[in-house]
Amino acid sequence: MYTYSATQWIFGNEDIETSLIRLKKYGYDGVELAGEPYKMDLERIIELLHQYEMVCTSICGIYTPERDLSSSDPAVRGNAIQYVKDCVDMAERLGAKLVIVVPAPVGKTAPDPQSSAAAEWSNAVNSLQEAGQYAAAKPVKLAIEALNRFETYLVNNLTTARRLVEEVKVKSVQIMADLFHMNIEERNHTEALRMIAPYLIHVHIADNTREAAGLGQTDFEPIMKTLAEIGYEGSITMEFLPPVSNPYLAASSDGAAEIFDDYTERSIREIKRVLTRIG
Repeated sequence: MYTYSATQWIFGNEDIETSLIRLKKYGYDGVELAGEPYKMDLERIIELLHQYEMVCTSICGIYTPERDLSSSDPAVRGNAIQYVKDCVDMAERLGAKLVIVVPAPVGKTAPDPQSSAAAEWSNAVNSLQEAGQYAAAKPVKLAIEALNRFETYLVNNLTTARRLVEEVKVKSVQIMADLFHMNIEERNHTEALRMIAPYLIHVHIADNTREAAGLGQTDFEPIMKTLAEIGYEGSITMEFLPPVSNPYLAASSDGAAEIFDDYTERSIREIKRVLTRIG
């Protein structure tokens, strides 16, 4: 039996309590919170999670240019490492099992002018080793997310994510799979999932349009069957978004509650329907 959650930052500027009420209404078990440890009232969030009998499944790191783990600028890289550590502390406090990590920030589609891809890869490895060792002591895991080529450049597919994890060689540093990015970058969903099976600790669900599951062309049946066959035991986390070029724009928007309700209900209903079908 999977734990179902949704990424709260997709609801934009909506108050966290409103989001939790929606998730509870449609049968979710928990929430994935944005990695903003400097802005969130964690005591209030803990109280609300208890009130609505929800869990915090994970922390979704928000990787902006000043949080660049691959940067060749020591100050930027140091700030990024500290940010991941602070997200790990946030996860520990909220009882979350993992923090999502993107090695190069959203919007960075090439190496910095004074650097190179090889140098930035090495920087990312070193950064993840330090952050991963910190996480291991909590214990919290780091989940490397591969973003598509239009959003970042260093880690775009699961093959590259696996290579990065195997170079880092820290057990707390693992991999997550995001179905939207996979729709762009992977030639075969099920083969890609089997390839990262030893490291897979988290899954994001969205259709090929990045909308709620069931609104696009993605065939979720073989995907969910493969997750079951490889023994995946993490949460199923919905991360649907409106059609924006930069996903972080959604975090600062004031969306329509009726659309959020529709997508939230539709996503869990579709995945549960698929799981019932495959038994």
